[in-house]
Amino acid sequence: MTSKTSVVTVTYGDRLPYLQQLIERALSFDDISEVVVVSNASLAPLDQLVRRWPDQVRVIELAENTGSANGYAVGLEAALATDADFVWMMDDDNMPTSAAVSILHRELARLANLLGADRVAVLGYRATQQADIAQGIPTRYVRQPRSSYFGFHVAHLPYKIWRRLPWGKRASSPPRSISLPFAPYGGMLAHRSLYERIGLPLKELVLYVDDTEYTRRITASGGRLFLFTDAVIEELEQSWNTKQRTRNIYETFLLGESDFRAYYTARNQAWFDKNVWAASPRLHRINRAIFLTLLRLVARLRNCRERLALIEQAINDGERGALGMSKTFPLR
Repeated sequence: MTSKTSVVTVTYGDRLPYLQQLIERALSFDDISEVVVVSNASLAPLDQLVRRWPDQVRVIELAENTGSANGYAVGLEAALATDADFVWMMDDDNMPTSAAVSILHRELARLANLLGADRVAVLGYRATQQADIAQGIPTRYVRQPRSSYFGFHVAHLPYKIWRRLPWGKRASSPPRSISLPFAPYGGMLAHRSLYERIGLPLKELVLYVDDTEYTRRITASGGRLFLFTDAVIEELEQSWNTKQRTRNIYETFLLGESDFRAYYTARNQAWFDKNVWAASPRLHRINRAIFLTLLRLVARLRNCRERLALIEQAINDGERGALGMSKTFPLR
């Protein structure tokens, strides 16, 4: 019997051109039997997708924009209520290639035989989301160490300085596969039993870093998450916080185009780093102090005092557990 794969994606606003391309590409592969689209109060006429693919596309309409965490939770529940064997999570602007479809299904089957179907997930390669890998940074520096803060860890500081020197830019070709502690939603394929085991995304995170917390559950419970760099997933739109847009994470937060994105990302990252990722409270405090010192220095140099105040408030909210939809930044 042929296995069935359901693609789950979440959309909002008017992103129909992206969504149409994703669906058309996904359904061109025999491995993919259905696309579940969760509409976070989308303004686009999504009913035309169902009319075009009546037996292969399901649209679930939400009355308001609830964020990615709840959107993917609704989509996963819908996919798991069917007889789908596998669920492939996608952003609405992702485009799976034939290589990604074949490689990820093949590797997942191989790894499931070794580790158990509910203990492994595989991930397609998106160069903007895995920028460190794309730049040839050694694998040991790609993975964030425990107790890092916003990705900063004092143990990596000498390497970060060295690779910015003229003689330190020695890029190596990326490995074919790499084991990660967590990953974005977009491009992650797993057997239904893994999703049933780890549950649904944490809705209180609303959006940003909710995928980090969700996929961390796989590895925190002894499972494995593997990225395959030859399983390419094309991206139709570049995310706001990719490293190509700015020179470092401090400028990403301070100079980014959106206050609400900066707020939710900083709030949720601070919550995750304190409550999930900190293995050593002392080391967490050291990394936090250095990160905030550098953030404040860049804010002073770039004259970003208002954005800095917003980020510091977000960090405070996250570290005291004030999650959920922000009254200051409701989603539209």
